[in-house]
Amino acid sequence: MRAETSCNVQTLPDASPDVTLSTLRSQEASCHKQAPFLYALGQLLNKMGRYDEAIDPLEGALMYRPDHWPSQLEYAIALEGIGDHESAVELLKSLLLNPGLDSDARKQIAALEQRPAPHLPVRHQRGTIGLATGVDNNVLGSTYHTQFTLTTPDGGLPVELDEEQRARAGSFLRTDVSLDGVLAASSGTQWRYGVGASYRSTPNLPVADQGQWSVLLERSSQGNQGPYVLGQRQSLLRSGDTILQQTQWGMGFDFALGTSANCRQRLGLDALHTVYPTSPVSNGRYLGLLSHTNCPGWGLQVQLRAGEDQPLDPARPGGVQRQSILRVSKLSPMGAAALALDWEVAHRQDQSGYSTLLDNNAPRNMLRYAYRAEYRWRVQELSPYVGFEWLDQRANLPLFELKNRVMTLGFRSNW
Repeated sequence: MRAETSCNVQTLPDASPDVTLSTLRSQEASCHKQAPFLYALGQLLNKMGRYDEAIDPLEGALMYRPDHWPSQLEYAIALEGIGDHESAVELLKSLLLNPGLDSDARKQIAALEQRPAPHLPVRHQRGTIGLATGVDNNVLGSTYHTQFTLTTPDGGLPVELDEEQRARAGSFLRTDVSLDGVLAASSGTQWRYGVGASYRSTPNLPVADQGQWSVLLERSSQGNQGPYVLGQRQSLLRSGDTILQQTQWGMGFDFALGTSANCRQRLGLDALHTVYPTSPVSNGRYLGLLSHTNCPGWGLQVQLRAGEDQPLDPARPGGVQRQSILRVSKLSPMGAAALALDWEVAHRQDQSGYSTLLDNNAPRNMLRYAYRAEYRWRVQELSPYVGFEWLDQRANLPLFELKNRVMTLGFRSNW
């Protein structure tokens, strides 16, 4: 009963927007499941022009009260404020069908709909920097088996892995930097870019040090419906040497699903060209289908990929490989904090034998499960977090079975 009284926004005293916001922020941890409170916080942030901050509480308000049209209207205002004009217009169109809308709200919607699509400047961008430390029980990604049996014409031959090839634990330090934004926007379309880099240092095992960088360019329709095309380039380095280079091309169509959670659906075609500079025989070319469902209002994403990876060298062990990946992500707001959960299952199967020395040239069959959990909160301009990751890869060939357990503590900051 006491919690309901403290979350009663009707009792807020008349004060300046800054003072009122400070009051609401102080109550956020205990009122984050109260739709009226979240609506009031989002509405205030909209009035203050802090549209990017209004998105999260308004999505929370809609999660608890999906049919509350004032929350839908404020959410549309926030979308318009961050430059997502087409998404705002689509939401307003569905909102006009609500018979409970009053005349003032209809006038406000009409005014919003008549606004031209904003021409976003090149400086419309967001950067993130992160620092983290943690422990990984398998920094080299090695099999957890210490010995296995080779099959030879003379029978089985037991082999024990060298100490340096076995799974080894280590602590690490990691730095992450990313920047994304809009390069150009015109009527109905926009060009977005994204660049990112990370470096992980393992003091007790320098051979496990690794870095990664990526560059993305995407042309899509403003809003939730229309064609898209993208290109991406990324590299993975270990101990100063490039061990993987990947070029991705994608094209397809985005759909608006017309739900209160502002769900969007992407269907497309993916093409990947993968190069292993230290092992050219493993190079391959992947072609497959993509389905990506994103519901910001529910904090839910579901992604499915399926296709075939063709070897560039006929001598590649395993030959053609069929691949499929399902990934489900859920972000649950908890006041000024949030819990992010991620589950992934991936299946890969070779179409021909991997090696005559492994199980008499049996085709390799791998099933990988990954579970990730991250709890994050805010401390002024910083977002500290603690994360856990579990990875289990099962295979019919023991050499490719592995397990990873990673614990991470760090923080991120936007700029």
